[in-house]
Amino acid sequence: MIIKFLIGRVCMEQKIVVSGVLLRDGQALVVRRSMDEKFLPGYFELPGGKVDFGEDVFVALSREFEEEVGFGVEVGEFIRTFSYVTGTRHTVELVFYVHGEGDVTLSEAHSEYAWVSSLDVEVSDEVLATLKKVFE
Repeated sequence: MIIKFLIGRVCMEQKIVVSGVLLRDGQALVVRRSMDEKFLPGYFELPGGKVDFGEDVFVALSREFEEEVGFGVEVGEFIRTFSYVTGTRHTVELVFYVHGEGDVTLSEAHSEYAWVSSLDVEVSDEVLATLKKVFE
């Protein structure tokens, strides 16, 4: 969901994003953003994405998993939230544990995936903080 505000002559946006930590055999699924992506190209991230206007966050997370890795998930326990500002957009991200089975089939927005149990992949500071919390 993106909410737009007009402050002076500058349009400010607020975006809600959900992402999920899927664990298998003690490892978390991460997906690498395509080099064509504008935001953090080449970085690994947790599967997830934008919540559409009026959409339930649990439905959005399952839909985003289906779109990004080829299978839906059931949303579990809440892990953490964080936010960041890029330009005139303020993004608020909600992270949950998710449960699901399936073979990973990546969308065009991602170039590869990995199952990680250590923190030695190229991720943003916020994804790193999430993985640290998960693997504590």
